[in-house]
Amino acid sequence: MNTKLDYLYQRYVDETCTEEERAELFSIIAANSDEPQIATLLDGTWNKINISEFQAPENAEDMLAEILTQHKRSPVKKIKWYRYAAAASVVIALSAALYFYKSNKPALDQNTETLSDIGPGSNKATLTLANGKVIYLDSVGSGSIAQQAGIEITKTKDGRLVYNIVSSTKSDTKTDPVYNTVITPRGGQYQINLPDGTKIWLNAASSLKYPTAFNGNKRRVELSGEAYFEVAKDEKHPFIVATDKQEVQVLGTHFNVNSYADEGVTKTTLLEGAVRVSQVGIGKTTTLLPGQQSILDNNNLTTRIVDTQESIAWKDGYFQFNESDLGSIMKQLSRWYDIDVVFESKPATDLFHFKIQRNLNLNEVMNLLEINGINVKKEGRTLIVK
Repeated sequence: MNTKLDYLYQRYVDETCTEEERAELFSIIAANSDEPQIATLLDGTWNKINISEFQAPENAEDMLAEILTQHKRSPVKKIKWYRYAAAASVVIALSAALYFYKSNKPALDQNTETLSDIGPGSNKATLTLANGKVIYLDSVGSGSIAQQAGIEITKTKDGRLVYNIVSSTKSDTKTDPVYNTVITPRGGQYQINLPDGTKIWLNAASSLKYPTAFNGNKRRVELSGEAYFEVAKDEKHPFIVATDKQEVQVLGTHFNVNSYADEGVTKTTLLEGAVRVSQVGIGKTTTLLPGQQSILDNNNLTTRIVDTQESIAWKDGYFQFNESDLGSIMKQLSRWYDIDVVFESKPATDLFHFKIQRNLNLNEVMNLLEINGINVKKEGRTLIVK
């Protein structure tokens, strides 16, 4: 981080940085305030920051420039963490303030609802067993939570749902499958480990229906929303992910399926191996290679080369937007923060390129959106895009 941060600092001070570099600079400060280098920067300038001057437009840019240029002048001191956290908050707030001032924007309404923060999503989901029993996974403790048809279901301490075979029944035995369903709410996500070794990460506002054990010659699951799959290899038993519009068939591979109803399209992105995507009811098929993405839109199935990290960023703890429009950005934020989004006017056609950590509170995200030229305000649990 050291070289990158120094480079961005100097670019900013010289007034030669691009909007993307400026956004990246403040994102680094916001996301890494506990790193020694950031701590040195903030400690060296803490006593130079006069919070009472924050409202003065003529002082805001000078204060931020001072923060950005002082990091080499003094060694790290043994100082309590809250001073760094507070200073980091000032940096973030100042960065957003510069945009407010330069655009001559009015201040946001400082009422209680506007000031209250909203936390990020977390591991939350419900598990519905074959007998209809519903288990709230974020409330139940770790350990064994159910047994069905020779399968033990366990919740691990780190919040995963793990299925293990505990009986000697062979997987090829012709018995009726026992189905479970995991549903994540808005603001939730969950990981599921199936007994064949397949790992599944379920994103917010999604559901996955699957048998507790795979019998017969196919391994089939049903998805609504978004999930990332690391499928255990089994050439004799293809793995099938079915959505309302398509089926993805693999033998063993890593891929992501995005099939939210409000998106209007279904996207399948391949990271490893090979998959075959088939359109339901039409018969159109395509085979993906690593780095490719299929898009099913209005009965039109196409393929393109993509940055796969954008598709799986959610699994790794951040949002990555590569040439993304406002609608797409706001839908992702709405699902993760469990908020409603309202546009004051027709969304602009601008495309945006930046990334944000998914563990930030909404107020921090709003500051980063402002830095990237997206003007927003919050009223209760509604985010208003201006």
